[in-house]
Amino acid sequence: MADGTPRIPIVAEEAADRLYIIDARNGVERRLLLDWIHATAGDSEPAWTSLDIEDDDHALPLDMLRARLDGSPSRQVVPLRVAWRIPGFERDRALKFRHLIFGDPRHPGPLRSRLILLRDRRRAQILVGEAASLDTLRTRYCAQTGGGDGEGTDSPEFAGFVARQAALALDVAERGVRGTRYKVPRFVADSLRTNPKFRAALAELAVTLGRPVGDLYREARPLMKEVIARPSALFLDLRARVDRMMFGGYAPEMEVDAAEIAKLRSILREHPTAILFTHKTYIDGATPSRLAYENDLPMLHLFGGANLDIAVMGEFYRRSGMIFVRRSFQDQPVYKLVLRHYIAWLLAKRFPLSWAFEGTRSRLGKLMPPKYGLMKYVLDAAHATGTKGVHFVPFVTSFDLILDVEEYAAEQTGRVKKAESLGWFVGYMRNLKKPSGRIRLDIGKPVVIEDAPGPEDKRALEKIAFSVAVEANRVTPLTVSSVMCLILLGTAPRGVTAAELLATIGALKEWARARGIRLSKELESADDRALSSTVDTLVESGLLTRYEAGSENVYSIDPAKHPMASYYRNIIVHHFLDRAMIEIALFQLRDADSGDATAAFWAHVDRLRDLFKFEFFYPPRDEHHAAIAAELARIDPTWAKRLASGDRGVAQLIRRCQPLVGHAVLLSFAEAYSVVADILSRARPGEAVDDKAIEAAALVEGKQAWLLRRISSEAAIGKLLFANGLSLMRHMGLAEPATPNILAARRALLMELRGLANVMESMRLATLALADRLPTTGGQDA
Repeated sequence: MADGTPRIPIVAEEAADRLYIIDARNGVERRLLLDWIHATAGDSEPAWTSLDIEDDDHALPLDMLRARLDGSPSRQVVPLRVAWRIPGFERDRALKFRHLIFGDPRHPGPLRSRLILLRDRRRAQILVGEAASLDTLRTRYCAQTGGGDGEGTDSPEFAGFVARQAALALDVAERGVRGTRYKVPRFVADSLRTNPKFRAALAELAVTLGRPVGDLYREARPLMKEVIARPSALFLDLRARVDRMMFGGYAPEMEVDAAEIAKLRSILREHPTAILFTHKTYIDGATPSRLAYENDLPMLHLFGGANLDIAVMGEFYRRSGMIFVRRSFQDQPVYKLVLRHYIAWLLAKRFPLSWAFEGTRSRLGKLMPPKYGLMKYVLDAAHATGTKGVHFVPFVTSFDLILDVEEYAAEQTGRVKKAESLGWFVGYMRNLKKPSGRIRLDIGKPVVIEDAPGPEDKRALEKIAFSVAVEANRVTPLTVSSVMCLILLGTAPRGVTAAELLATIGALKEWARARGIRLSKELESADDRALSSTVDTLVESGLLTRYEAGSENVYSIDPAKHPMASYYRNIIVHHFLDRAMIEIALFQLRDADSGDATAAFWAHVDRLRDLFKFEFFYPPRDEHHAAIAAELARIDPTWAKRLASGDRGVAQLIRRCQPLVGHAVLLSFAEAYSVVADILSRARPGEAVDDKAIEAAALVEGKQAWLLRRISSEAAIGKLLFANGLSLMRHMGLAEPATPNILAARRALLMELRGLANVMESMRLATLALADRLPTTGGQDA
């Protein structure tokens, strides 16, 4: 057992039927373990063999072990190891960077070991791995390797297998002492080389390529060294320290539901799992690994681009669990095969994987379209090896403040991205110490793939990715930052008094609770102090302004900060999308003679869905209509009768929608699209569409439109917004070389978008007109 007690009691008369495998790094450890054997086994000459079972490419001296594996089938093989304890380490895990130079104190050298024993022998703990009979090991060997090299169970390969099994049994015992966070893969390359499926795949590839299989084995060996991560306890501890440094400006404790952690623990233990995190900032990739480490969950293998595998940084992250993947390897079949079987091996052994679902960081705040590459690699690996029940777990990190947002906003308005260098990195790490509020983590329900689709089934891949995206959006919470930006951008340029702000926040909270939308701790609770503290942080950062000289505090957002504020707003706009469509469709009905109001309402909803199809994830149209109807029923159970009654019923529904959010949700998208439509509508006949030229022109024309107040905010000026507007026009067939018909259709779309923006402006004015009538909350959430 992990406390030094054998899992199977050692009885003196059975000692002759035991073989001890001593995993000793030096003579001091070997002497300790032999003393323990002699004191415990009751036999003056027990059978043993000593190995330093490392996990690298060096060849083990297996001759003695091989000679001792010819005993009776019932002979028990008992692995032993010394675990060196660090005083007080379990309390704060304060491993130091100097240990990179002087070595992990859990693996002391001979001199250091002697000094430790002189001071405190209790720091050397004897670990006894679970014993197995030779017959059991031979059966296991044949099952896992298919007979290995074909030389039988007295071959060197069988001896190596036994040594690896001993090390794995000791690792299990050691995790009982040190924790599950140190569960790391061992002997991966050896396990792959002896795996029957890998051998069969390599033999099949050799036939396909017309090359000797031996050549492919030799080619695969360095590729394994390139691809396979080699995590160790020392580097996991150091990586955890780096993670904590990255979050220095945030509150020490991350906000996370204990029940969700318990569910995740069960999933990681029982199923092949991939954690897919949303990507808002440089540092949110560290939150899954930090969560795993601090809650004693298995370490995550994080995917990274091979371009990051450089010098010291590459080795550090490889040793802390990162898998570096080449950007392109379609014409490298051996590399593809090695990567596929490595991923499958990790899944089968319950080593969770992790990567950024969107690929790159979101520059707009909202969830970006998923990148399929890594998900395809994982599903292809599961399909090729028959791995079942892969769980994709969405993981959402919410920050009160995000340091990168100012950079993203500047990039979107045309400023060249600052090059990433050592100086840049040092400055970025220094800025991370600025007070930035809290971090909240939300874990979605897993998307379970019982049988992975084939490599050519692109539709299945898209459905899986869509399901993950929808679930990630579902568990994204409303935070103080995002809600305040939504409200203040919706009223801009007018500010909002503290009382108005509290009343609107209260109304949105009740709306969210009724729909099962998650709320951050400050919003969910009635903790005035916590809410005020977060608001103070937002004001001190410059994101919000607070005017305190008058009779009551007034909050607003400086127009220059609108692009930054829109980022925080966009994080949550998907929650309000159905509500926004309802409000806009009702205002369109109010301002037009629609005849059949019900039919016109659904036509408006469908048109909004089509116009903004490149911004949001929609369910199938029938499901979407059902969701819209459910939202209408919450607003007014008699909505259908009111809608059918015409103008009066429409006006009643609009009053019941207060406070309105549609203009705050969709106005910037409509205005950005109108800039693109305006440029294309002025094209010369026959002129082709040049995406880069249109983007550059839109940045210039967008600024002009803002100065002329043809658009209401600089939040509508952004390269990604313009790119999506161009995608819409291409989807509508309006990005072909200009013809009279196409130019007319472009102008019609421009008029439609400007009309839509005017409708939303009237919504904003209606909301402001009713501001004084909003009920106050009595300051509960101040």
